Amino acid sequence: MAESRIEDQAIEFLGTYYAKHEKKSGLLVNRRVPTHQGTFADALFAYQKHDNCFFAVSLNTAASRKLSRLLNSYKKKGLGKSRYLTAAAIFGVAAYSCYLAGSWLAMAAIPALLAVAGFVLHSRLRKRYIQQQMKTTVDQLKQQPGDHQWLGIQVSSLCWHGNAMANYLSKLCERKGIGLLTVGKRSRLTLRQEPRLATCRRTDFLSYYAQGENLRRELSDQFMRVA
Repeated sequence: MAESRIEDQAIEFLGTYYAKHEKKSGLLVNRRVPTHQGTFADALFAYQKHDNCFFAVSLNTAASRKLSRLLNSYKKKGLGKSRYLTAAAIFGVAAYSCYLAGSWLAMAAIPALLAVAGFVLHSRLRKRYIQQQMKTTVDQLKQQPGDHQWLGIQVSSLCWHGNAMANYLSKLCERKGIGLLTVGKRSRLTLRQEPRLATCRRTDFLSYYAQGENLRRELSDQFMRVA
């Protein structure tokens, strides 16, 4: 349901976005468009530019649920309570070992130091795990080729603001040239990050899609009628 809502709103927004920025009123929009590699673009926008080149825009909303869950979990729980259990377990084992060894001086310092080290290491590993989950998900957008690539997420503004993982995700999209849209509980869509033009190694990005030739033909006919 969330993916459906974000997809509908993102498609409506992007239609207006490209009509305004590219002065295009007749975009072709298709959902669940397969690539030749067997992956799918949740939505694919296509139009023909005045220089006769074809422009493709891919949208991913299927990742919304996973990313939203990661963002909400971090906002509510941070890095979690398990790291405290790790520190307590390390302290207990170290203190007991020092007791058995009869080293009272070591018992006063070593267990605490090891517990702190374990807490810090657990926190860093947990943070890296969350970031890696996000990075892997964003990297999958490259399987939905396009001159512009967009990611849409259903997440509230309260969850987004002041959330270190939201900032990480935004910077990750910026670094990879991916546009980022979010939709809150009140269906308010926010443009977080605009996309950067991708480099195509083929004639155009439509050639990556199974329906590419049909889309190209339909766009050419539309272009000729307008001309």
